[in-house]
Amino acid sequence: MAVKKTSIYWNEHAETLSRDQIHTMQATGLRALLDHVMAGDNMYSRRLKAAGVNPADIRTPEDFSALVPLTSKDDLRDEMQRTGQAMPHLCVPRSEIRLAGPSAGTSGSSTYQAFTAADLDTNIEMIARMQWAGGFRPDDVLFLMTTPFAPWAHIAREAAKKIGINWIIFDDHVAQNVTRYANTIRNLRPTVMHCGLSTLRYLTADPNLTSLGDCHHVIISGAELGPEARIDFRNRLGLEVTSNAGHGSDLNLFAVECDQHDGHHWIGEENVLVEIVDPDTGVPVSEGEIGEMVITDFYRRATPHLRWRTEDLFVENTGACACGRTGRRYTCLGRASNRVTAGGCHIHPYQVEASLARVMVGRNREFALIRHEDDPGFLDLRVVEAGHTEADKAAAETIKTHLGQELGTRVRVRFVPKLPMVGYKTLRVIGPEMDPAPA
Repeated sequence: MAVKKTSIYWNEHAETLSRDQIHTMQATGLRALLDHVMAGDNMYSRRLKAAGVNPADIRTPEDFSALVPLTSKDDLRDEMQRTGQAMPHLCVPRSEIRLAGPSAGTSGSSTYQAFTAADLDTNIEMIARMQWAGGFRPDDVLFLMTTPFAPWAHIAREAAKKIGINWIIFDDHVAQNVTRYANTIRNLRPTVMHCGLSTLRYLTADPNLTSLGDCHHVIISGAELGPEARIDFRNRLGLEVTSNAGHGSDLNLFAVECDQHDGHHWIGEENVLVEIVDPDTGVPVSEGEIGEMVITDFYRRATPHLRWRTEDLFVENTGACACGRTGRRYTCLGRASNRVTAGGCHIHPYQVEASLARVMVGRNREFALIRHEDDPGFLDLRVVEAGHTEADKAAAETIKTHLGQELGTRVRVRFVPKLPMVGYKTLRVIGPEMDPAPA
């Protein structure tokens, strides 16, 4: 596929399908997936038969959502333990597998996923669309920082090669290796990067390490980003930062911002059904309501996911995007379980991220919320600041006042040199036992 560098789309036909076309393709794909999984003996066929699901009753995506039970990662882990199999959800012979690997295990023990050759081709195509939307172009030099052992690492590289990126610099992405990353950027001069938000912030926090050379676009993963924080990267470093939201370790599927930064476009809806449901009932929420994202990747044949609970909160964006893409758009609000009670208010990290981005002294800083056993009557916030000076006291007071006004609760702020991380992600909610600055 030859695509001009100036093209808005990597795959214009797929990215501008009408909603009726997508609905028809989803109906056909979901029915084919049900026929596939129920033809064998696997976790899904057993669950569907136990629930009394008859594929003949499912003619539309709405039928699928109403009749097929939700699946969680804990369901998979329980089945792994019960059967003694690493992949009880495997729906093809092992001889058809072309790639398999573990999840990163950041939320518990690792699970595993596998791909047939056709699974890989489709997934690589969808990730190429994501990279193109994020500003990657032919002949760029990509610095890809990712978990090296997960299937995502291979798929992301193949997608980059598909759009014409021939030089790919590969590394992991943990804060402890920031000095090495800075040296790599200085010496090899990548023009685009894909890394975690925490990694990018640690890379650019030190005035002596803020030169990212020829880099012009960065796709970030692992956390939400406030719009003011994105503008800060642009004004301070000349970087266009695009965020994605999804699951690299479990699904290798993402929603990504385009250059309009008006929500995350779901990539590949002709291959994937996305639902936003009430976390308690599993029923689809009304338009504009917050709910848990549930994914069915009906293009998959090796280890598909049927109504897979992502445990992440999203809200669907309304209206059309100026870029012309017709896929539904969402705003990621973070993990459903990531909230603290503060002065009678329930506060999520995405609210803190957005509020911090709106005050200069808090913008593009890593942070964590302390979850106490009982409501302490205030939001207990830790913010990363490498040094400790008298100016920190004034900055802490500014953040405290600003967040208190926006979030409607008292706030306590303490600066710390670093925060606990899992892999490349800063833990946004921690218990007192992990607090780097206890009272």
